Amino acid sequence: MDKPEFIIAVLDGTLAASVGATLDVLDFANRSAERLGQPALRWRVAGSRRQLRLSNGMTLKADPLSSISDGAAGVLVIPSLGLDGMLDANGHEPCGLDARYTDGIALRRLAMPDAQHLARLAAHFHASGGRVCASCSGVLVLGEAGLLDGRRVTSHWALAGLLRRRFPQARLDPACMVAEEGRLTTAGAAMAQMDLMLHLVRQYSGRDVAEAVMRFLLVDSRTTQARYMAWQDADHDDDTVRRFESLIETSLPHALGMEEAARRLHLTARTLARRVHRVTGSSPRVLVQTVRMRTAQRLLERTDLSVEDVAERVGYANATSLRKLTLKMTQLTPALLRQRL
Repeated sequence: MDKPEFIIAVLDGTLAASVGATLDVLDFANRSAERLGQPALRWRVAGSRRQLRLSNGMTLKADPLSSISDGAAGVLVIPSLGLDGMLDANGHEPCGLDARYTDGIALRRLAMPDAQHLARLAAHFHASGGRVCASCSGVLVLGEAGLLDGRRVTSHWALAGLLRRRFPQARLDPACMVAEEGRLTTAGAAMAQMDLMLHLVRQYSGRDVAEAVMRFLLVDSRTTQARYMAWQDADHDDDTVRRFESLIETSLPHALGMEEAARRLHLTARTLARRVHRVTGSSPRVLVQTVRMRTAQRLLERTDLSVEDVAERVGYANATSLRKLTLKMTQLTPALLRQRL
């Protein structure tokens, strides 16, 4: 049986590291396959222009996007879209990495003609039997193509809120590194593109080839991006939920009841719970855990407090409870989390 052709779909401004990871894994996979006497993978780049400009200024030659047709014997791969150079609502380029992943910035990039064209092509490619894969902000294109509904997917953890709000039927697992369901495969933050490509190489060229690539490039097998997730400030702009989060944090170490929080926000508890779920995709209880985790991370990073003292500051009776929370949310103990920070 012939191996499928890989089509790497690249738009202007696409993250150069994500494209590089894709091409390097395929290149080294073919070198390893040749040494092992196995057939090579076939691949080509299709882009929004013949001469693409990537996020760091590098250029790349490509076939036109229109060359992406029926996908019966192909694999379409969409790396992370570049969000550099996108302007915010005030016409300014955002400062800092986190700011680039706000709803407005990502949605403006997604609304551009080349991204919408790629979404239509991806939908047709999948409908005609092809396999479609994406990582990071490239997963948004699959959402526009209608391919996320009802499927377990992942993406950059900073885009989780946007994905839940824009594609509520998707079963999002932001801690997962690579998620696969049927002919749809998604991966986490930008460099999870490496994990995605190794996953595909393992499937189409076998474990021996994949492991040879991993050894040569010094890449470990990773199943989760939870340990890399920064429990940063809220990734939404809903004033009510932000005020609720602020109330939770200022009440620590004491637990703030829903009735009391709702009273302070001039809402009913039921209305507040619905608002939290609509905005964050999670229950108030999960939001409380997130605020506790965010506060604990900040204390671990910026102070010399013991784990026991940090646990007390965020409202846990002992360090064991905090360890359970950090293990659940980051797959690291507080001590290891502090080292990483």
